[in-house]
Amino acid sequence: MTVTVERRASARIDKIFRVLIATEEFGEQWYVARNISETGMFVEMAEPLPLRTKVIIRFQLPEDSAAICAIARIQNHYFLHYGAQDGVRALTGVGLRFLRFVPEVGAPVPNERLH
Repeated sequence: MTVTVERRASARIDKIFRVLIATEEFGEQWYVARNISETGMFVEMAEPLPLRTKVIIRFQLPEDSAAICAIARIQNHYFLHYGAQDGVRALTGVGLRFLRFVPEVGAPVPNERLH
């Protein structure tokens, strides 16, 4: 029996959700995100953005006007192959590292952050 050791420092939540990712160079695009932790997440991208690109990520439910925004950096590229019932499938994406969370553009700044 083989025992695998988890190298990750923080726990992961394996949840699939949509995120809006924006960059100055590439504009805005909706993507599928999954496997989020307190330090980053995996985002499926057919054409991954360049490494070290800074992005703004917007987490928002479709029926909700509020959103959570984060600034992150493209840390890794992933090209995954896996077996499915209909044969081998592939998935490409990026690993994002969260740099900081920010208020949504246009949101009021809390008084304690003004000083």
